[in-house]
Amino acid sequence: MKAVILRELFWLVISTVLSLVLSFVFLELLELTSSERSLKPIEKVFSVQLYLIGCFLSFIAIYIVRVIISAIKMFTQ
Repeated sequence: MKAVILRELFWLVISTVLSLVLSFVFLELLELTSSERSLKPIEKVFSVQLYLIGCFLSFIAIYIVRVIISAIKMFTQ
């Protein structure tokens, strides 16, 4: 039981860190840049919202891939 909890905690931390990194990739793929040198306050809020959406989507995608891989492992054994 302790090993299962430690493994899930490990995956939680790893997926959180990966989702933070992948959210930057998400923002870079959208290529939403301002034509001005500095961002307006509403653009800053929008950028933070997009970053949080990217984090959330990346976190969910990591867990979906993890579930799919564990299902494939279960069916092949």
